[in-house]
Amino acid sequence: MARPFEWTPDHEIFLPEIDAEHRNLYRLGAELTQALAAGARMPKLKEMVRAAAVAVEDHFAHEERLMQEARYMSLSWHRSQHDAARKRVTAFGDRIEAGDKEAIRELLNYMAAWMHDHVAVADRMMGASLRNRNRFKTAAA
Repeated sequence: MARPFEWTPDHEIFLPEIDAEHRNLYRLGAELTQALAAGARMPKLKEMVRAAAVAVEDHFAHEERLMQEARYMSLSWHRSQHDAARKRVTAFGDRIEAGDKEAIRELLNYMAAWMHDHVAVADRMMGASLRNRNRFKTAAA
C-alpha cells in the first residue's frame, strides 16, 4: 500500500498540467509530513502549510477555469467539492496559525483522504470529459 502522500501512476487523470499539479500537491504533503515527523518548529511548519494552501487554491482555480471553458456539466458538483475542502483547509489553517500543532496532523490526514477520493472520482470524471472534448475539437478541425 502506498504512503498517504506518495504519487503513483494510479493517480493520473491523463491531463498533463493537472497531473503535474497533483504531483506537486502530493510532494508538498509528503514534505510537510516529513517536517512534522522530524520535529520542525512551528514557524517553519506554518510556512509550509501556507505554501501548500496557496498551491491547493491555485490548483482548484485552474481546474475550475478548465471546466468553465469546457462547459463541463458537473462543474457545480466538482466546485462544491473544492469549496468543502477550502472551508476545511481554512479552519485547519486558523488553528495552525494560532499554534495548534495537532491541527497540522489533522490537516494532513484530511487532505490525504480527500485527495485520494477526489482524484479517484471527481478528477477522473473531469479528465475523461476534457480529453473527449479535446479529441472532438481536434477531429473537427
